Amino acid sequence: MKVRREPEFPMLPRFGLRLFLPREFDRVSYCGMGPMESYCDKHRAASYGIYRAGVDELYEDYIEPQENGSHWGCSYVTAEKEDLRLFVYGEKDFSFQASIYSQEELTRKKHNYELIPEGATVLCLDYGQSGVGSNSCGPELSGAYRLEEKEFEFHIKMQFRSQACEED
Repeated sequence: MKVRREPEFPMLPRFGLRLFLPREFDRVSYCGMGPMESYCDKHRAASYGIYRAGVDELYEDYIEPQENGSHWGCSYVTAEKEDLRLFVYGEKDFSFQASIYSQEELTRKKHNYELIPEGATVLCLDYGQSGVGSNSCGPELSGAYRLEEKEFEFHIKMQFRSQACEED
């Protein structure tokens, strides 16, 4: 994708693709910052490596639902079900989030016990994401952590692979 943001358009919270995969794609593996959630402004406790987890394990249970579970600085991610794997890799590092909840559901609900799973695996593949810090209870988000680029390109490749073919 070649992206050009109009100057009057505000800072982007994130830019990327969002896929709704069948819920059976319930496991991920990735090479990037983990094993806990990580963002451009929140990754000092994470380490770079290869990780595997169930999609439901990536959810961070905040009392008030909000953005959560992203993984920053990834070179690839796979979403897997029993016999099929979606393999995604980028020319440059990207962020991903895999969740049983949509962003709309997280925004709509005021308490974590009200959340209703999507019925799909929501996979976000992000060129970039602004930091999660805000001035709701502190200083304004630093410019270093804002997605304010005027023009950029986002290149990722996606490929479905049969698990049986990979074992042969």
